[in-house]
Amino acid sequence: MSELNGAIAQYLEHCRVVRRLAPNTIAAYESDLAQFMAHMNSDERVTAAGIQKCLTRIAQDPRLGPATVRRRYAAVRAFIRATDEKLALETFGAWKLAVRTPKRLPRSITKAELNGLLRTVSVPSNAVGSTDATTRLCLSLLAATGLRVSELCSLRLRQVRSDTGEIIVFGKGSRERIVIVANASVLKALAQHIRSLHDREDADVFLFRNSRGHPMTPQCLRLRLHALVRRCRMNRSVTPHMLRHTAATLLLEGGVDIRFVQRLLGHASIATTQMYTHVSDAALRSALKRADVMRAVL
Repeated sequence: MSELNGAIAQYLEHCRVVRRLAPNTIAAYESDLAQFMAHMNSDERVTAAGIQKCLTRIAQDPRLGPATVRRRYAAVRAFIRATDEKLALETFGAWKLAVRTPKRLPRSITKAELNGLLRTVSVPSNAVGSTDATTRLCLSLLAATGLRVSELCSLRLRQVRSDTGEIIVFGKGSRERIVIVANASVLKALAQHIRSLHDREDADVFLFRNSRGHPMTPQCLRLRLHALVRRCRMNRSVTPHMLRHTAATLLLEGGVDIRFVQRLLGHASIATTQMYTHVSDAALRSALKRADVMRAVL
């Protein structure tokens, strides 16, 4: 097992130094491979059969959801392929872990709910840089661009051009993309926020900070959003990631080409973006049922 532990350490270092993967990706690999180690029996040799048994035990863990199981399977497969091609072929060549993933549509909020949230946190023009102003800007950017909350919190000043509305984003797998802020009000608020930064001459500073001046974390923004939801008395739970789903859904419902939405969200495959078309279909079906134009006819 110590040999396996050493191989995992070398693999993570390779991912960090050679492949230059994002810190969040490295942390996820490290966590998944640590769980792989934990599920391996101490007296079990690292063979194709042993790895398959281990992954099966992970899949049968009732505490893990299907998405987590699939992620750990992918992490282990990538590790084995990178360290022992023969073992990888023996393990995964004719065998695949069977995991049923329930079809679950991404949850979003309506345009009316979004407007209600932002109105609740409306701020006077002289309050630029305040906690409420920063929160409103962050939520507006998530809903306008479909950024992940981790991408938003990691933004540095050098990645933003408030004059053109372009933001350079480093997403999953360190893939770079450019998102565009098209809304004039959001763009104006972004420019005002940048002007309010006392250290804006340093292009490497974080764009968003908490009340103590430290870089804002995803958890900080989640807590602010939860407090905001309570303030406006929304009868549901809302997370920052739901604003990413909301952005995609509203864009597709507004007629934006799905390829543009794919590019904006940073999806490697358009199949991932297509799940939002089902949300749009569901919204259409709900609207048609409410209207029911044939009710007065039949």
